[in-house]
Amino acid sequence: MGQEYALTCEAIDIVLSDSPPKAKRLLLGDVLRRMLGADVFASFVCDSSGPYADPVQLDLGDDALRAYHRHFRHVDDLTPKLFARGSASRVSPAVGVSAEFVQDFLHRGGMYHGMNYFPANAGPGSVDLRLWRGRGGRAFTEADARVFRSFGDLVSRTWPRQAPSGQKPLSSREAQVAELVADGYSDKQIAAVLGIAPPTLRTHLSNAFAKTGAANRAALAAHHLRHRQK
Repeated sequence: MGQEYALTCEAIDIVLSDSPPKAKRLLLGDVLRRMLGADVFASFVCDSSGPYADPVQLDLGDDALRAYHRHFRHVDDLTPKLFARGSASRVSPAVGVSAEFVQDFLHRGGMYHGMNYFPANAGPGSVDLRLWRGRGGRAFTEADARVFRSFGDLVSRTWPRQAPSGQKPLSSREAQVAELVADGYSDKQIAAVLGIAPPTLRTHLSNAFAKTGAANRAALAAHHLRHRQK
């Protein structure tokens, strides 16, 4: 009980401190890992496309973050579901599930039992908290989720919304691709209209995803319609 009380006090002090936002997320993540027996911590800031900007991590690895940004977030159908719940959610994706995100990202990174917090009023600038246990760990309990939720709610109430990192403008070709995606064209049709090879199109799409923070073609289309480039 003494250690749990000390960690609780330490976490509250961090949440209420004047430390820089990224430093506070990392310090809080370290305490939450110790408090809840987790192996991996990550935290993102929500941007116009969802919870994908300005990541920080403990024992996940920068290479894994880069891989997530470049590819895996575009096949990640788990995070949007948890984000929509607006609370602390427990999840243990099953071993043997063929989903690319689970097998090639989560399990390969040693993430088998997770607990993700997204605020109920999530929007651009809001902060999430994510904890994971490895294959040998046990699933998080509802009691764990209550503790995690209490700190997530405290963060949501007391931290000002962060401004996500600025997004680079699309090149003229990337903007053309985004416009055709928004118009409902298939990859084959876009390549034919623009007179480019499929690998070149995939490069333009990947760059457009990265610059806009879009998780998929639908999000890229929505971004283009909101920020139509002239």
